[in-house]
Amino acid sequence: MKKSTKLLLSALSGILLTLSMPGFDVPFIGWVALVPLLVVISTSKPKDHYLLALPFGVIFSIGVHNWYPNIFSPALGYFLILAVGSFYAGVVQLGGWLQSRLSGWMKLLALPVAWSAIEFVKFIAPVVEDWWFVLLAKSAWRFPPALQVLSVGGFPALSFVIMLANVAIAGLVLEGLNPSTSSRQGVKGLQVGKRASLITLSLIALLLVANSFFIPKAPSNTLRQAQDNTFTIAALTDLVNQDAEIMATGEFDGTKANSPETSQAIFDLDAELTRSIADQNPNFIVWSENEFADADDTHFINQLKDLAAEMKSYIVADVVWHADTGMHDTALMVYPSGEEVGRRAKINTTSGEEDAGFSPGPGVYPVFSSPYGDVGLAVCWDRHRLYIVRELARSGAEIILMTVDDDFNASTTFPPFHASDGVFRATENRVAMGLGTTSGISMVIDPYGRITAEGEINQRGVIVGETFTAEGQTLYTRFGDWFGWLMVVGLVGLVLLRDK
Repeated sequence: MKKSTKLLLSALSGILLTLSMPGFDVPFIGWVALVPLLVVISTSKPKDHYLLALPFGVIFSIGVHNWYPNIFSPALGYFLILAVGSFYAGVVQLGGWLQSRLSGWMKLLALPVAWSAIEFVKFIAPVVEDWWFVLLAKSAWRFPPALQVLSVGGFPALSFVIMLANVAIAGLVLEGLNPSTSSRQGVKGLQVGKRASLITLSLIALLLVANSFFIPKAPSNTLRQAQDNTFTIAALTDLVNQDAEIMATGEFDGTKANSPETSQAIFDLDAELTRSIADQNPNFIVWSENEFADADDTHFINQLKDLAAEMKSYIVADVVWHADTGMHDTALMVYPSGEEVGRRAKINTTSGEEDAGFSPGPGVYPVFSSPYGDVGLAVCWDRHRLYIVRELARSGAEIILMTVDDDFNASTTFPPFHASDGVFRATENRVAMGLGTTSGISMVIDPYGRITAEGEINQRGVIVGETFTAEGQTLYTRFGDWFGWLMVVGLVGLVLLRDK
C-alpha cells in the first residue's frame, strides 16, 4: 500500500469519526470510523505510526473543536485545534506501539485501553478538563442500547467498547487482505487474528442486544395517570444573551445582579414563554442560566412565586445569590404553592465567571422532595464534572433540573457536545433530567438516556417532555470512576508486560 493511500485512509477515519459526533450524528458510524486508520497502522512499521495518524488527528480535531476560536482568542483557538489533533495522533501511536509488542488476544486490548485511559485522564485533569471534553463515547450519545454501559463504568467503559469494536473489525479486514502484505513489511505482529476478532464482535453484539431488552418501554400519555413515577418537564430556550433589546436595558456585567430593568425584561420574556405552555400543565418548568435577579430581591422573586402558583408548577430559575460563602450563580426552585423550595449554588464555575466575581458553590448536595420524586438542582457547567450529578444521585436525587447557558458567540457546534454531557450524566446515574438553555439544546431526558423533548439551537421556544424516575442506584453511582482508573492501571500494566 502506497504511503499516499495510507495518508488518505487516515484522513478518511478523521472524517468518519467527525460525522459520528454530536451535531453530525450519522448513526452507528463511530463503531467503524477508525477501521481505515487501524488497517493503515497495522500494515505499517511502528516508527511510521505517528505521521500516518496525523491526518486523522488533525481532521478529527478540526471537525469537533471548531468552536475553540469562539471561546478563546482566534489565534489560541486555532493553535489548540492543531495541538489536540497532534495529541490524538500520539495516542494512536502509543496504541500501535503496544499492539506490536503484545501477544495473542492482548493485542485486541492495546488501543482500547490506551485510548480509554488517556481520554479519562485528560477529561479530569486540571485546566484542560474545562474545555477538552470531546469523547469517543459521545459518538453513541443518541444510541440508548450502548449508553447503558455508562451506568456500569461511565464514559471510559463506553469508549473502550467502541474502540474495541473498531479494532476487531479492522482485524477481520486485515485477515481478508493478502497475508503476505503485512509479513513482507515486517509488521505481522500487529494483527489480532480472525478468531479473536469474531469472538469480540459477538460479545459486543450480545451486550448491545441485551441492553436493548433491558431498557424499559417509555411510558405513554395513556399511562401517565396510572404511573406515579411519570411526569412532565418544560424547558425554556430564551435567547436572552442574543436579545439586543434586553441587553440594552443594562447588560449583566458579572459583578452584581442584573439591573432592575434587565431583570424585569428577562422575567417578562420568560414568563411569556412559560404561559405559552400553560395548557400542557407541566409539573416542572426550567428556565435558562440568565442571572435573572438577586435571589433575595423580593420584588422579582415574588413575581416568580406568583407565576409558579398561577401555573401550578415547580419553576427553577437562575439567580445571583450573595451568600456568606460569596457571590454564587444559583438555581432556585419554587413550589406550585408559591413558596421557595430551595436553592443550590453552581459548583463548577469557569475561570471567566470567577474573574467576574463569582465563587464556586460549597460542595453540598441538598435534595428537595416533590410528589414526582426527589429533586436535585444544578447550573450549566455542573453537568460537565462527573462527580456533581453523581453526588446528587447518592444523596437521593431522582430528578435533576439544571439551568444552562451555551451561548458562545451563538456557536452552533458547541451546544451538541455540551448537551451530550446531560445525556451521559442522566444515564450514568439513572436520573431524569430537565435542562433549560439560553441558546443551546434544551432537553428532557429519561433515566436511560432517551431524549423525550429537544429544543433547537439559537431558536427561542419552549419544549415539554415526559419522563419518569427509576429505582435504585447504578454501579457507577455507587463506585464512581472505577473503570477509568482501571484503564489507567491497565495501561501501565500493558507497558510493563510487553514482550521484550
